[in-house]
Amino acid sequence: MKEIKAYIRESMTDAVVDALEAMPGVPGVAVMPVSGFGHAGEGGMTARVTLTRIEIEVPDALADAVVSCLRDHARTGAGHAGDGRIYVTDLRRAVRIADGAEGEAAFGAME
Repeated sequence: MKEIKAYIRESMTDAVVDALEAMPGVPGVAVMPVSGFGHAGEGGMTARVTLTRIEIEVPDALADAVVSCLRDHARTGAGHAGDGRIYVTDLRRAVRIADGAEGEAAFGAME
């Protein structure tokens, strides 16, 4: 199981969420507005930014496809430094609160 977090340009949110929604097997996503600052360019100047954070938990077999989808739909034009980042981490445990289902079963619909 993988947890995927993406920080993308606010203006790309709808395109990315629509693309993820169209992917078979993606159980759902969490979308949150975030703000912060980043170092821009070689001069190290900081810039305040408003981004969207997208979080997705998926089975290992789907992780590469989700990362490709995020990368392809969050990229602007030829690509720019401010397009964002994607982080993929191993998810040690997942538990669905409603029925106690664990692991990959926690991602699917309740039976």
